[in-house]
Amino acid sequence: MARNQIAYYIFLTILLAAPLPNNAALDQAALLRQFMESQSRSVSSSPGDNGETDPWSDPVSSFGHLPTRCKNPKGSKEADRIAALPGQPPRVNFEQYAGYVTVNEEHGRALFYYFAESPYDAAAKPLVLWLNGGPGCSSLGIGAMTELGPFRVNPDGKTLSRNRHAWNNVANVIFLESPAGVGFSYSNTSSDYQKISDARTAADAYNFLLHWLERFPEYKGRDFYIAGESYAGHYVPELAAVILGVRKHTGKDPTNLKGIFVGNPYLDLLKNNKGVLEFLWSHGVMSDEAWANITEHCNFDKSDGSSCDDAEAPFNILNFAKTVGNIYTYNIYAPICIHAPNGTTYSSSYLPGYDPCISDYVSNYFNCLDVQEAIHARINTHWSNCSILVHLHWDFPKAPLTMVPTLSWLVDTGLRVWLYSGDMDDVCPITATRYSVHDLNLTITKPWRPWYTPANEVGGYVQQHEGGFTFASVRGAGHMVPSFQPKRSLVLFYSFLKGVLPPSISLWQP
Repeated sequence: MARNQIAYYIFLTILLAAPLPNNAALDQAALLRQFMESQSRSVSSSPGDNGETDPWSDPVSSFGHLPTRCKNPKGSKEADRIAALPGQPPRVNFEQYAGYVTVNEEHGRALFYYFAESPYDAAAKPLVLWLNGGPGCSSLGIGAMTELGPFRVNPDGKTLSRNRHAWNNVANVIFLESPAGVGFSYSNTSSDYQKISDARTAADAYNFLLHWLERFPEYKGRDFYIAGESYAGHYVPELAAVILGVRKHTGKDPTNLKGIFVGNPYLDLLKNNKGVLEFLWSHGVMSDEAWANITEHCNFDKSDGSSCDDAEAPFNILNFAKTVGNIYTYNIYAPICIHAPNGTTYSSSYLPGYDPCISDYVSNYFNCLDVQEAIHARINTHWSNCSILVHLHWDFPKAPLTMVPTLSWLVDTGLRVWLYSGDMDDVCPITATRYSVHDLNLTITKPWRPWYTPANEVGGYVQQHEGGFTFASVRGAGHMVPSFQPKRSLVLFYSFLKGVLPPSISLWQP
């Protein structure tokens, strides 16, 4: 075995030595389900059908005109430094920052971020931007505090515990609350909340990066990656397309983008609908008769009509609980959070390291005034994990029906593109993602195989295609992979950063 492979295993073994709790937020599932059904209803008004130009068909002409530098940078790194988060555990050995970046001066539109540097040689580590989906959910509350961030919020809603499998062990990670209206992010112009689109969200995120790099100039030229999950299956490729569009148009590269890494992504409306239903059937949740009725009446394309709607009706958002039961669709085998009449919460059953009520703790934490003051947020903000306002005002007709053309364009540019799926999720299930991977029509260069953690566990399965495009599964994980399988997610993320497939065999055989 090559020396660098041995070093890779040793590092992972040390990094993953101690188990830590992993948790998930509950808000995103309902929002994304609602989004899918709203987009289905507006499918006839989608780009390409209404005479409007699809901005994603040619990112260079659509976004190439955007600036390549921040002309009037405001704010400072030192002003954003967090002395300590209230309730954080002792001996925190990394720097933390948080604050606002104004992305539109005229409208007073500002995005809030939290930045955790790596405790290990931060100056040599890459920069990663993490985006949660929804659309309308917080990367701070979900990504940072229930998934891959350095801390977890404890049940008291006031104190934090350390997440030893945090991704800032191997990278410097920004968590961005986007678009305006999510979490602490805001706009002083009320019309900004009336029609929110994929295109504006991507352009705002791009402007955020330009301003942020002026505030943290030591990260200019650093290898940069974008990661996310769920509706970030749109956010992440779209932001990458904006960056590369500007790069191709101007010849300048303000972010040094190297790759994207997206988990349980929402990529294609019609394929996702098919994948969700097929997943339920293949996992014994749906009867053979119901599945046969669906496949008889549904083609999963724009030709589907009322007979397909009727066949699918028992499994839509209105009837799902009655038909399927009270299960957590982000992990169909996970316990759910019970809200008792006396106001207390508890898990319906025990799953080691997982607390389905974590989103309640997070909400309590970020609505504490001392927390808002410590992270430089606007005081007395009513913070929530997900914004109904943003979700309800999303411009559904302008959201792409499929991200396959954009992903294909990114692969053709030479960008490193990895998708991964936790295999217990029914919101953006592995079955749906596989259909989109197939639609990319890329030649397989390294066939489907298991990959391993240093503990000799099968972490999941992986396959690579021409252009380096990679698709991997994470075994035993739901939608929020770092919550359900923190060790396995870190192995996969570290492999992505290194540009090598995760291990095909454990170094230590039983």
